[in-house]
Amino acid sequence: NRDHSFNLNKKEKALALKCALSSKINENEIIFIDSFNISNHKTKDLNKNLKSFEFNSALFIHNENQKNQNFKRASSNIPRLSMLSDKGLNVKDLMTFEKIFIEKTAVEQITKRLL
Repeated sequence: NRDHSFNLNKKEKALALKCALSSKINENEIIFIDSFNISNHKTKDLNKNLKSFEFNSALFIHNENQKNQNFKRASSNIPRLSMLSDKGLNVKDLMTFEKIFIEKTAVEQITKRLL
């Protein structure tokens, strides 16, 4: 059995991530949020707040150190909604999800990673 896969260099991966982020920004599909803190863990309340954004699928990128348990619990029951830490950010997820919500502290970490 032959393996036809190939590896990408770090610079190529970073460039692909930059291109994916810039295409989402050009399409106005990235939304920056101060914090994912919510008062309770009820899915119904979170769903009501997110209805105004009108999306089919969404990815929430948070800072690994500031994970909010209430938001994580409330979002786990909503279909086509996913959470990802800034360290796990990848091109496939950026292209798969329609809207991308990024926490401000995560933006700083992503910028450090790409520069």
